[in-house]
Amino acid sequence: MQQIDAAAIETLGIPRVLLMEHAGLAVVRAVHQVVPDPSAPLVVCCGTGWNGGDGLAAARHLHERGHPLRVLVTGPLDRLREEPATYARILRGLGLTLVECLGPEGLGDLDRWLAGCRLVIDALLGIGARGVVREPAASVIERINQSGKPVVAVDLPSGVDADTGRVQGVAVRATMTVAFGRAKRGCLLAEGPAHTGTLVVDPITIPLRLLEGAVG
Repeated sequence: MQQIDAAAIETLGIPRVLLMEHAGLAVVRAVHQVVPDPSAPLVVCCGTGWNGGDGLAAARHLHERGHPLRVLVTGPLDRLREEPATYARILRGLGLTLVECLGPEGLGDLDRWLAGCRLVIDALLGIGARGVVREPAASVIERINQSGKPVVAVDLPSGVDADTGRVQGVAVRATMTVAFGRAKRGCLLAEGPAHTGTLVVDPITIPLRLLEGAVG
C-alpha cells in the first residue's frame, strides 16, 4: 500500500492532500454508519503523521455536519507535515481547539471527553508505525479501550502491526475500521481481526489500475 500511495502521488501526480480529503470523507461515512446522529459529540485522537492528517481531514467534515468535537494530537502541532498542518490550520480557523498531548501527564481532560462522547475516531498510528507503541499514544489507546465507546479506526487500529496483525504492546479495539485503497494484512492476521471490528475498504480515488497491481 505504501508503494501504491507513492505511485499515485509521485508517478501520477495526485496531490496527497486530495487523497487525504477523500480519506477524511471515508471516515465520515464510517462514523455515520456506527452513529447516525449528526449531533453526536465525538472525540478525534490524532497522531502527527499521515494517519493523523486523515483524522484531521475527517474532523473538518464532521464539524461542518454539526458534530461537537474534541480533537487531541499526540505531539506538537508545529511539527506536523504539510498536509496535516493544512488541516490543523483549517480547523483552528473554524474555531476548533486542537489540544497537544506531549506525554501521559498531558492527557488532561481526555477521560472526561471520552465519558461525554458517543464515538471515538482513532487516527493515532498508520501503516508506517513500527515497534512497541510509545507514549503518549500508548496511554491514549488504553483510555480509548477503557471508555467502552464505539471506535472508528482510520486505515487500521493503532497498535496493530500492519503486516503481521500482532499487537505492538497495546492496540485499539475498534468497532469499525475503514481501510484506504486496500485492506491491510494486519487487519486479517493474528490478533488483527479481534481489534479491527467491521472492516470497510474505500479506494479514496486511488486509480483502479494501481489497486489491481499495476504499481509504478
